Amino acid sequence: MFTDDMVHKALQTWCDNVVAVGQVHAEGGDVQAFATQVLTDNYDYDRGQVLFKPTLTYGAQTFRPTKEGALSYFVGGNNEFPDDKGFKLKPWVKVWYNKLDYILHGDLAIVQCNVHFIGGDDSHIFVNKSFVFKQCSDGKVRIILHQSSLPYQP
Repeated sequence: MFTDDMVHKALQTWCDNVVAVGQVHAEGGDVQAFATQVLTDNYDYDRGQVLFKPTLTYGAQTFRPTKEGALSYFVGGNNEFPDDKGFKLKPWVKVWYNKLDYILHGDLAIVQCNVHFIGGDDSHIFVNKSFVFKQCSDGKVRIILHQSSLPYQP
């Protein structure tokens, strides 16, 4: 059964991983390998299906149902996804969530929140997020749905 603590841990892990990917890139590390491991550990691409709609995608590549597509959005460098610049490479130095609301349903947590990103250049953006986290058969919590959008600007 999914618990309140598991929701907070899953969201905090997601936020920490955004910062970690950018840090690996800034330090000249193997960002492709690191981001691939983040996807393996935290998204259910290897065992099941993931519905992923990144913030800054459009057209034929709006949705990223494959690990390859998600990796491209995170770190760029894939000719199959020419518009991807690597969102997680900024680097982001602080990422946190607030305005959290969620429903626990058996081995799932259905979550909505805002996520704030502070860049190394002191820029600040926030996005609206929806996640579905699943407690998988190996005991790990992984994302099976990740939807992200910019707040509505009338």
